Amino acid sequence: MEPQRPDEPTWASLSTREKVSAALGMTGLGLGILAALAMMMLAGVLAVAFLSSNLIEADGTSSLVWAVLLCLPCGLLATVFATPVRLALGLTGISGRIKRRADMAISATTTFLGALLVEYLTPGLHVEHSWLPALLATLLVALANLVINHIERRKGHRNGEER
Repeated sequence: MEPQRPDEPTWASLSTREKVSAALGMTGLGLGILAALAMMMLAGVLAVAFLSSNLIEADGTSSLVWAVLLCLPCGLLATVFATPVRLALGLTGISGRIKRRADMAISATTTFLGALLVEYLTPGLHVEHSWLPALLATLLVALANLVINHIERRKGHRNGEER
């Protein structure tokens, strides 16, 4: 364990007021992160609804809010269905590259299944050819992952050059 530096206070040395302030700050940070995630989910749902506007009919804006709220539980349910396949993949003796690609395919399938569940379970949402918007959502998530990975690689190269 690292020795405590003299200029850094410990939790025990903080006053009650400082502890409450720190707790409120961390709560605010957590709520801010949740709000940012909810906004990203709403943006994704709106993008899919806009791009598939001829296939999706919503009774009102509350249907889109319900779709955002159902993204997490439906994604978790889809993950429960994909977990046995992912575990079986881990037990096989295939190479790392093939295993990574299979893991990406399982992840895409999980996203597709989660989007289908959101479409079917959202009240007031009527979808024609439900697999098309689910495929679009899967492709948008894959594109977002590619962009994030590209940014991380560029950041890693930049940090490597600075050292």
